[in-house]
Amino acid sequence: MAGLGARGATRDQMEQVLGGNMEHLARTAQELREVLAAVGDAERSRARSGGPEPARASLVGGAWAQQGTAVRPEYREQLATGFGADLGEIDVREDENREAGRREINAWVEEQTNHLIQELIPPGALTARERLVLVSALHVKAAWPAPLTATQGDFTTADGTVRAVQMLSGTAKGWYEDAHCRATALPTAGGEIALALIQPATGIDEVLEAWAQDAEQPGTGLDALLEGLGGSSDRVGLTVPALDISWDEELNGPLQKLGMTEAFSPGADFTGIAEGADWFLSLVLQKAVLTVDEHGMEAAAATALMTRMAAAAPPQRRLVLDSPFLVLAYETSTRAPLVAGWIGDPTRTG
Repeated sequence: MAGLGARGATRDQMEQVLGGNMEHLARTAQELREVLAAVGDAERSRARSGGPEPARASLVGGAWAQQGTAVRPEYREQLATGFGADLGEIDVREDENREAGRREINAWVEEQTNHLIQELIPPGALTARERLVLVSALHVKAAWPAPLTATQGDFTTADGTVRAVQMLSGTAKGWYEDAHCRATALPTAGGEIALALIQPATGIDEVLEAWAQDAEQPGTGLDALLEGLGGSSDRVGLTVPALDISWDEELNGPLQKLGMTEAFSPGADFTGIAEGADWFLSLVLQKAVLTVDEHGMEAAAATALMTRMAAAAPPQRRLVLDSPFLVLAYETSTRAPLVAGWIGDPTRTG
């Protein structure tokens, strides 16, 4: 969203880090937003009673500019078309109005994420110098076709500690295996959302490094894994811990380490947003939540960016996730990853 208004070296770096031309990325976001908005519609139209609740998913954008800021009309149109974001106004000049703006943005995020993401922007994060706040909010909720079985079991954490946890058992569909990992997927009712569960062959870092190296080669790495799961009909006996985890981090440092330094410097060029805008990125915040239980999964993620002035066959395979593993919720027709994370200790909730 910010990159659409970047120019010069600022835009070049952002496109390099985000992996594509900004207009193309915006079109991709628009397409994914439309696909997710339709998730569960077919199931709801059948109006069947007694079965699992149809899945729901949404990806929406929000934008707020400092009151009186002359945002370019073409940038407003890009936000609305690509991200469904209508540009609102806040007033950050006085403490009371600034706090009211912060509460307004946080309330919008909470509503869009089914109350899973709260206080995305903490007190004090907005200052009198902020000129634009851009927010992306994702929510996914889906039930398993049949409930999983909950039992007690053990999980060995990344540091070797054995913890007693609730384990969920059932039959997953699809199998993928390569030199770095093996994986299966839990489909949800309707089949439009799935949860990939990935067990590293050696370590999680090795898997992520292999995916990073293959990222620009279609049909390899994570792309190959998701395609392999979609093309496999193997039934997999699965055991996985129940999850209720959250993640909260500032992304300024990671983005700059990836090479997006110009956007965070006083010399950044965001004149595509407003003529003569002497702005730079001041803060990028992200929160994510993932819950997995015997009935289904629910996930949400929100990112805020601020610019500052200057009945199946018997299982054929078995996957027991009783040590650190990766999770990835994705939309099945586009294979677009929605929420990803790694589980080192499922007993931790934050």
